[in-house]
Amino acid sequence: MQLKEMRRVVTGHDHSGKSVVLFDGPANANERNDSGIAQIWATDCSPVDNLGNDDAAIRPIKLATTPSGSLFWLCKMAPMKRAGTAADSEKMAARILERLGGGGAIKASSARPDMHATRTLDYAVVLSGEVTLILDEGEVTLKPFDTVVQRGTSHTWENRGTEPALIAFVLLDAKPLS
Repeated sequence: MQLKEMRRVVTGHDHSGKSVVLFDGPANANERNDSGIAQIWATDCSPVDNLGNDDAAIRPIKLATTPSGSLFWLCKMAPMKRAGTAADSEKMAARILERLGGGGAIKASSARPDMHATRTLDYAVVLSGEVTLILDEGEVTLKPFDTVVQRGTSHTWENRGTEPALIAFVLLDAKPLS
């Protein structure tokens, strides 16, 4: 399935306060070659104001949240074999990270060009396929319905399988580690 084909339903309130569907259609997706991100929703503060009717997903896709903000994404990750060698895959991931940068959220590790840390708490759920989470010390392979709580640590992801993987992410603004 293509990210642009995924249905996103957003509820809200009409002028009399009744619950209604505000948006029902494809997600705001940036997709290319079996990889990409669909930005489902974003918030700029906590607690969230649920009264507005604007589409909060219509904004540039950046890895940084706003202060006290959040992001909800669906990410599709192509298998490494389609990206070429491991070094090609790392370089491609590093370019993607560079495009998603902003707000000083990305901090590169010296281990690999695609290693990064964010000033966020991330919840991840693998929906389909298989991905490997790589840390400074160790790695773990994840299958459908495995979950990760990523707490601002240096990491990267690889799809070593044969099919694209689909992962749901919720990113929450977090205090800096230092």
